[in-house]
Amino acid sequence: MEEDRNTDIRLENFSEPIDPQSKSSERREKVSIWATSIGYAGGRSALFVFLSYFGVILGASPFEQSILTSVRNLGSNVLQSVWGWLADLKGRKLVITIGLSTLMISTFLAPFSRNPFELVLISIIMTTVGFSIIPAWNAFLGDYAFERTRASFIGRINSLGTTTSIFLILALGIIMDLSPFPFPRNAALYEASRGAFFIPFLLGAGIFAITIVISLTLVEKYDAKNHTVISEEIRTSWMTLVQRNKPFKRLLPIDTFFKFAMSTAWPIFPFVTLQVADSWLMVSLMWAIFNLPRGIGQNIGGTLADKYNKKIILLISRLGYTVVPLGYAAGLVTGNVWFLILGNIPGGLAFGAEETSIATYSLDCSTEDTKGRYYSILLTAEGFSAFIGSLSAGIIMDIWLQLSHIDYQTPEFNTVLFILLLGIAAIRFISASLHKLIYPNPLDYILETSKQT
Repeated sequence: MEEDRNTDIRLENFSEPIDPQSKSSERREKVSIWATSIGYAGGRSALFVFLSYFGVILGASPFEQSILTSVRNLGSNVLQSVWGWLADLKGRKLVITIGLSTLMISTFLAPFSRNPFELVLISIIMTTVGFSIIPAWNAFLGDYAFERTRASFIGRINSLGTTTSIFLILALGIIMDLSPFPFPRNAALYEASRGAFFIPFLLGAGIFAITIVISLTLVEKYDAKNHTVISEEIRTSWMTLVQRNKPFKRLLPIDTFFKFAMSTAWPIFPFVTLQVADSWLMVSLMWAIFNLPRGIGQNIGGTLADKYNKKIILLISRLGYTVVPLGYAAGLVTGNVWFLILGNIPGGLAFGAEETSIATYSLDCSTEDTKGRYYSILLTAEGFSAFIGSLSAGIIMDIWLQLSHIDYQTPEFNTVLFILLLGIAAIRFISASLHKLIYPNPLDYILETSKQT
């Protein structure tokens, strides 16, 4: 995830003119942005495709897995407002470098974890500091785009990274299956399979290291020093930012509840996958098939969001998430991994279109000097909500198992998972439907109110 074809090449590719004096400079800027997007997506895929499964084979119970998931969700968002503020105050590249460096170090350390507790500690560092890249990268791309073509531009750049990561995911599955370590189909194989996780994590750390070098060549369009001196926006509190913007104020609680509904499934999915899949290649195929439509969704969703409005794309795409837990439920009952894979096709399309639309919707709510902070406020709220959702799912599952005297490694555990998945599908549908209440276009609303005053 344009413009008039008679305009210069920068307008065609970036939605805003570059310095026309140097074609080579223009080309280097494009290459740096594309390569950073590819590297970040590749390292992220190598890490997060396999991180939850690593928690399971380290012996995490459903409750412990929910702690791992919820802490990771909270950590990835709790400091987003700080990182967004820093990106607006000191510049985007500084925060991008901090994020990539932390992801590199924590990804390298992850496979050395000896128990779920150590993995939780590494995940906290990985997400609280490493995910500082999210608001900074979003703001960096926003600096390159016109408002009317922002969604399609950001969607196109992120789509490139997501799509190319598919080849890495499939390659990792093949290499892990060729390694001497068995696939952890049951608890008896957990310890013997641990060595396989060094493959994706060490490779991911290497990719992040290369991406750090590439990101240093990015050309930043936002002059932090100039904006810090002349603008009071830098000092505006997050509460003021929310209160003064009615479209964002309307979106915030709806989006927060939606993330709660989404996160309740995340501790459950790894258990279902390891019971249904029979190889790392199959797990990789499942994620590859998710990322392919995700990349398409980022591209097409951004274009449609610009052509129509972001509210429609958000509503439709978030309703599409309902299909995913239903696919997992069908796969659990039948023992057929293809139900998980097929469920990921609409899920990937929904994810791609939704992540582009929600990011650019928050940018539409912002001023020049608050691009990082509006999105980071949204991410912070999502983090707390996802923390509660994932933890609640683990607690409910653990209490249910104890009261029913069911061990999570027995066949009866599947019944618990199946019922929970159906309930999660229902709450996802309800929370997604609430997006019909948000404003269609924040830019139109802000323009109207400014005319009235």
